[in-house]
Amino acid sequence: MTQVTRTIKLKFLNLNQVKQQMFADMLEENTRLANELLAMPYKERREMTTAKVRTTLKSALANQTIRHTICATGRKVKQYKKLPVEINKQNWKLEKRGDTYSISFPTICGVKRVPIVVASSDWEPVLQQILDGIARKGSVKLIFHRHQWYAYMSVTVDVPPVQTSNRIGCDRGQNNLAVVAPKQGFGKFFNGLEVKHRRRRFQKRRDRLQKAKKFRSLKRWNKKERRWMEAVNHTVSRRIVRFAEFMKAEVVIEDLEGCRKTMKQKKVNRQDAGESRQSWAYFSLEMKLDYKLAMVGLQLVKRPAPYTSRSCSTCGTIGERRRHDFNCPHGHYHNSDLNAAHNLAQWDGFRCSLDLQRVVSVMGATDSENGWFGNTPHSMNTLPVRVGE
Repeated sequence: MTQVTRTIKLKFLNLNQVKQQMFADMLEENTRLANELLAMPYKERREMTTAKVRTTLKSALANQTIRHTICATGRKVKQYKKLPVEINKQNWKLEKRGDTYSISFPTICGVKRVPIVVASSDWEPVLQQILDGIARKGSVKLIFHRHQWYAYMSVTVDVPPVQTSNRIGCDRGQNNLAVVAPKQGFGKFFNGLEVKHRRRRFQKRRDRLQKAKKFRSLKRWNKKERRWMEAVNHTVSRRIVRFAEFMKAEVVIEDLEGCRKTMKQKKVNRQDAGESRQSWAYFSLEMKLDYKLAMVGLQLVKRPAPYTSRSCSTCGTIGERRRHDFNCPHGHYHNSDLNAAHNLAQWDGFRCSLDLQRVVSVMGATDSENGWFGNTPHSMNTLPVRVGE
């Protein structure tokens, strides 16, 4: 079994002004208490208990705030602007009366039961698993977002792994946000031209706001861009997972950690928001793929990136890539992104160590027709390797 932890966003149902004000008072008091604790030396803070602090919060809430300020994250914070109230798993309870779900938890006015809205049909089975004791509860945070109060509920479920021997490769980029394909055959393309266009639009508006010194509007505009890009990555990752479920295959991607520092780019492209790799949200897509695949029992596998885009998926020799075209010395032509996806789906590893590959790369050995030392950069599971053809 694979344990998958997810956070469910649940809106409170028809909160009246009294409860809204109560939640606001809890948020203010929780922030005040946290900042008071942060002002103390760390050793003194570690010895604090709910009996030693003065607060209107219930002991269960105050104790969670104390824990938060002494954890690794709390040690790095100097002061909180707002610290949401957090209720640990022992102090909240999920109930269902009729068709309405509700959460009971301690407040500054005692324990209250507040109805919630289940906006997505995908969340109802998870909530039912909590009621049945199948899913394990985590903490609940009270978040105020866009003039609405929400309960962010953490839930851990056991997902049975899917037994499969198939793999599909996923090549990420900027011209195409992602290209997924099995070892052979056609794949699915997720075009990135619209993303480039909107990135440039956001950049122009951002420049105008900076020149006008409208920094609050600039901050809202940047948040809007991030939300939009997150929504795009959610859509792309969801469709990739559906394709992986249909193929009953795990997804293989390139390990692009630190690529912004190693990939060379012209100054003109760096200044263009549509082309700049600084605005490329490749890691966001990777994280969404990881947890969404885990939720259906599949795996995300990371492979080293070198030569996945420069070697031929048909014969394994190193060829020439020019934008969307890949030409092999043996006459094979591929779409460059589709070729990389095929390589990721069928690649098992380098014939020699990766460290050696990096050292020898400065010697210009990539011009060798048949890869390193006469071997192909990857091995083929289904196709014969042709050397020196």
